[in-house]
Amino acid sequence: MKRFILSSLFISLIVTACSKDAETPTVEIVDEFEQIYSCVSYDDLLDPKNTNQDDLMQYWTKFVEDVKCSRGGPDYSERNPSLNIFFEYRSAAQISAGVTPDHIAYSTFSGYCNDNRVNVGVLYNEWTEKNLLQRLWIMYHEFGHDVYKYEHSTNPADIMYPSSTRSDINVNDFIEAKDRLFKRSFTGIKYISCPGE
Repeated sequence: MKRFILSSLFISLIVTACSKDAETPTVEIVDEFEQIYSCVSYDDLLDPKNTNQDDLMQYWTKFVEDVKCSRGGPDYSERNPSLNIFFEYRSAAQISAGVTPDHIAYSTFSGYCNDNRVNVGVLYNEWTEKNLLQRLWIMYHEFGHDVYKYEHSTNPADIMYPSSTRSDINVNDFIEAKDRLFKRSFTGIKYISCPGE
């Protein structure tokens, strides 16, 4: 009985494959990319269907979760209860006059010199021109200033490098740079000086 069923199934597969009406199956070629380990997932922020480009708080939430998971703490949501993470909009007059800022986002003295406060501004027009991974990189860069009081790095592969992120980065580049940021192990590490320190 088993032979009959298997033989029938085999014959029907051959007939189906050979029939003129059968569609040729299409094979989608997907580039395989092995992501290095990170104890948090960035999929929610890197999927355009699941992320809201106007929600900057999702980056802070991910950063806090990442520090707790990767380093075991501290919980910056408790240490920095005052959050001011906002978009800044350029006027039509500034845009038409060709005013081009030299940054996409910034942290201010009131943030990095105040352990209770996070203060990060993001230029909306420039933000919308960046891909999702660049946005994640930019926010971690600003949190590096504000939370860790890092100055800029001289290595373009570091999150703390002082320019807009390259468009050729991938998630592994981000994870490696983020790990160096959290471990305080990037070349030329310097800290922002604040009054009274």
